[in-house]
Amino acid sequence: MRLDNGQNVTLGTVIARAGEGTIYEITGHPEWAAKIFHPDLKDLAAKRAKVTAMAGSQPTGAVQSDGFTVLTWPLHTLTGNDGTSGYLMSRIDTTNAVEIHALSNPADRNNPLPSAPQWTPHATWQHLTNVAANLCLAVETVHSVNAVIGDFQERNILVNDTTRVTLVDVDSIQFTDTAGHQFLCAVGRPEFTAPELAGTNLATTARQKPSDLFALAVHIHLLLMAGNHPFLRGHWTGPGDQPDALTLAKTGQWAGGPRSQLHTHPLAPPVTFLPPDIQRLFVRAFTDGANNPNARPTATEWREALTHIQTTECPRGHQIPAEADPCPWCTIDNERTNRRQQRATPPISTGQVAVSAKQIPAAPVGSNPLITASPARPASAPGRTRTPVIAAAVVAGLVAVGLVAFLGARMGQSNTSSSSSYRPDNSDSGYTATTSSPTYAPPSGDLGLSQPISRPECDGSGVVILGSVTTPGAYASGVQRLLNAHPGAYYLKTDVTCPSLRPRTPEGNLIYAVYTPAGRTQSEICAAVRRAGGDSYGKWLDRSTDPSYIIPC
Repeated sequence: MRLDNGQNVTLGTVIARAGEGTIYEITGHPEWAAKIFHPDLKDLAAKRAKVTAMAGSQPTGAVQSDGFTVLTWPLHTLTGNDGTSGYLMSRIDTTNAVEIHALSNPADRNNPLPSAPQWTPHATWQHLTNVAANLCLAVETVHSVNAVIGDFQERNILVNDTTRVTLVDVDSIQFTDTAGHQFLCAVGRPEFTAPELAGTNLATTARQKPSDLFALAVHIHLLLMAGNHPFLRGHWTGPGDQPDALTLAKTGQWAGGPRSQLHTHPLAPPVTFLPPDIQRLFVRAFTDGANNPNARPTATEWREALTHIQTTECPRGHQIPAEADPCPWCTIDNERTNRRQQRATPPISTGQVAVSAKQIPAAPVGSNPLITASPARPASAPGRTRTPVIAAAVVAGLVAVGLVAFLGARMGQSNTSSSSSYRPDNSDSGYTATTSSPTYAPPSGDLGLSQPISRPECDGSGVVILGSVTTPGAYASGVQRLLNAHPGAYYLKTDVTCPSLRPRTPEGNLIYAVYTPAGRTQSEICAAVRRAGGDSYGKWLDRSTDPSYIIPC
């Protein structure tokens, strides 16, 4: 293969296969990787033109001075003698990296898959704040070259065990070349889509930077608020059923927002436990930004506020912002205790209905209808110690590059001399300093069947979809019937699996699919489809294939 500067390189071992192409090592260059597009890729000429333009506009900071990759930005285009094409990018170390939901979602964080990195249960609230700050840096870097991330969802964000962040699948972003030609981003996830884009055709609509800032605020909310989405989980006080997330976002009604009819869920932290500066940024992002997208805080504003958060510990050992009073995790623990006691008490004959554990959502969001500043706790409060989120020496050492990182120790390793000690998180509602084993929390979307939900990797492999269930209220029974009909099959929830799967029905219903793994080539997958028979079909599991695409067999 030949680079655009004339240098010849040799493709090495295959790293992964994706919907748009195959990722290779580069022989003799461990710092590089190559993405070679499939020759039958739709709009291949446009994709070549886009990566050529991107390679000619390298953003400052895409790779840090120590070699850490913030963006997998195209470095050079590649051309083969046989007509194949692709691009060269920095290779990232994925051995200790996880997708961001593995941190923001408490169930995922406390229960990593056996094949996944095992450091996530040791992440504290302080670490999650650092991840948020480093995500802001990645957004700043993209916006510095007049680009818009567009498909700014959890599968495209990797976090390593020092809280540093890398954005992947960067060739899908919206990019404008030096001649003013725009290459659009045609895909997006509803729960991260800005309200001003509701009802638009993303394949033909140019996005603006404030749409990224909406998604950024959602990610920060998920990280700081125990995995609670601001427009999905709360206590709805308005008429009828709770509207969908995009409808709430259009009207600026979010859990805990000013004058919002979506109040804090009893098992979620209120937004008022956060420092006043952070509360005001959320109001600008979700309340003011609903009508004026330009009111949303920039990534730089978020990063500055996040890096100034100071933490302390409550008497029970929960890690909280210094201003928080009362401790939200204690409040949630008390509520859980009350609910357990109520379930253990025989119901009385007054028409009351006992609440089943399965009726209580597994993942904790937050709020009071009004946002007010909580009084700051004195530094000498009994039973508390106040520490900055970022140790001063660390901040001073990183001013030049702007990246927040925990240095000198990685999560999961003992470091008792540091103020950033790594303690297990043993509760899906808060952050505890105890050393007992984490209590089990089911993965997001688990239906409580005898077979747990699966979460396959988005590594370019293929699956055969044997059947899907899209009717609310019938998910558990429908999936169980399909599993009974196909021994050895698995089930997944599409909106938390891979972007190549349709996340919801046109009516907005969730989709549960029963499937079997089917190999990595089209011929292997089609052979598996023929064996399955019926209405089965093949799909790629990756981060780039259009979710409407079905593998032709």
